[in-house]
Amino acid sequence: MKRVYLPAILFLFFIIEGTIMQVIAPENYGSAIVIVPRFTMIIIIFIALYVSIPLAVLYAIVTGLLYDIIYTDFIGIYIFSMAVTSYVVGHSARIMHINAIVGMLVSFITVIVLEFLVYGVYTLIGFVDVPIQLLMLDRLLPSLLLNGVFFILIYVPMKKVIKKVRE
Repeated sequence: MKRVYLPAILFLFFIIEGTIMQVIAPENYGSAIVIVPRFTMIIIIFIALYVSIPLAVLYAIVTGLLYDIIYTDFIGIYIFSMAVTSYVVGHSARIMHINAIVGMLVSFITVIVLEFLVYGVYTLIGFVDVPIQLLMLDRLLPSLLLNGVFFILIYVPMKKVIKKVRE
């Protein structure tokens, strides 16, 4: 039963990203700000930091495939970006003692790396021509704020779930 907790949590937050956040998004109400929730990526980073990196990469590949199928026109962009990000950030963070502050910094770095990877691939194939300044001001900073608040809210419950899974 404990093996179902992490995939169920990932799926729940994937659904929340695609439904609830789309309803309350500021761009729906005429704002130029675009808030991109990366809740599933933050959960994957929790898994990479506290459970195992190969499991986190597997979840990143599956979640990336779902992102690609549902939200994009190209298969492989999110699969690649989420898997590489979870692998690199997971291994990079292993050299530090992980606590709440370091975890939050790692989650910020994760969101930044993921956004720039996706932006870079889309720019490379000519799908997006948004200047990087607009990306940073209108999309990255508000997204970091939302995902930082999410990390703070989810930190203690996720630590408990991960502790239960590891037992």
